[in-house]
Amino acid sequence: MKPTTRLLSIFAIIYLIFACGDEDEPRLQRFDVTFQLLFPEDFLQESASDVAVKLVNLASGQQVELVSGVDGEVVFVDLVPGAYSLQASRFLDEAEAIAMVGTPLNINLNYVNANMLLNTTSAGSPIQIRLAGSVTGNLVISQVYYAGSKTPEGSNYFFDQFFEIYNNSSEPIALDGLILSNIHGPSGQINPNTIPTPFADDQSNVYITTAWRIPGNGNTQVLQPFSAVTIAQQGINHRAPEANPGSPVDLSQANFELFVVGSERDVDAPNVPNMEMLYHPFNGTFSLVPVFGPATIIWRTDDFDALERVAIPGANPTAPPVVRVPNGLVIDAVEALRSETDGGFKRIPVSLDAGFSFVNGTYSSESIRRKSRTVDGNMLYVDTNNSTNDFAINPSPSPTNR
Repeated sequence: MKPTTRLLSIFAIIYLIFACGDEDEPRLQRFDVTFQLLFPEDFLQESASDVAVKLVNLASGQQVELVSGVDGEVVFVDLVPGAYSLQASRFLDEAEAIAMVGTPLNINLNYVNANMLLNTTSAGSPIQIRLAGSVTGNLVISQVYYAGSKTPEGSNYFFDQFFEIYNNSSEPIALDGLILSNIHGPSGQINPNTIPTPFADDQSNVYITTAWRIPGNGNTQVLQPFSAVTIAQQGINHRAPEANPGSPVDLSQANFELFVVGSERDVDAPNVPNMEMLYHPFNGTFSLVPVFGPATIIWRTDDFDALERVAIPGANPTAPPVVRVPNGLVIDAVEALRSETDGGFKRIPVSLDAGFSFVNGTYSSESIRRKSRTVDGNMLYVDTNNSTNDFAINPSPSPTNR
């Protein structure tokens, strides 16, 4: 055989091998998907236009952002089969809200699906997405310091936790009767056996493990415009030698503290008023929130005792119940999880908080704090009811106005 003929034969064999290999490899069939955005069922209009929609491929991280048209539809093209996250949001100002619900309100509309499987069968009829809404409040949770700190000796210290509530309006607000609560459920994949809250499918209520109320007769605790109150776990100087010199905060000037009545170990700071302990059955020693990340709400009710107590599915029969709080009673909500990969452990309904925030680790001396802007010399905090967008890691926790 001539050398030229031999080379041609070799090339032919190589070609056939690779050609057969290509035929054996599965080809990903690309497709288009249409989503139809809908307003909440009680709105006067159904198709939701001008909704910002973000679709993220969870495998590649590739994301596409579109805005719905007048028919409420968005079309994502040339997708590959796989798992995606979908987030949709729209803000209604007072004029738009009058047309939609008949009342002048500022309303945040949100939808989140953290793990949506899309494939060629999704390319049929439009997939309907129903937005959920909540009214933007004048009181916001502006900062949460939950991670704790390290002592100079390297021990863990969590007594310096605090919450900050801010008047985001130009009018004074009476805080009397305002309730601060922690929501049931783990903050993420703490260990291999950790599972999300059993109440995750209920998007109409939150399930609380604590209830602390600001005392007063109705107009005693007035928060002035663009100012804050600090609620400390323990209202002491945590940087003092007898506490933790490694702590970032001095809470001896806090407005209130969470003293557990009946505890033999909690510290009742004499110069800081106590919150009223309405419900605290899970920890008789301290009012500790998860250092991995709490789910926090501020809310009001005229009759706390009338709220339903609910047994925790799968819990020990002797475990205390949680308290069911309808979304309509909630003024503000903030979700903090263990890390950015723990979105499947959300505890707060999407209509109250469509996202979540996090810090870099436990005992990191970091807080989460709302992003802000200055308007006419006043600080206004961002409030879109989405903690992913609204909050950032604060490496230097410090109560405002302190």
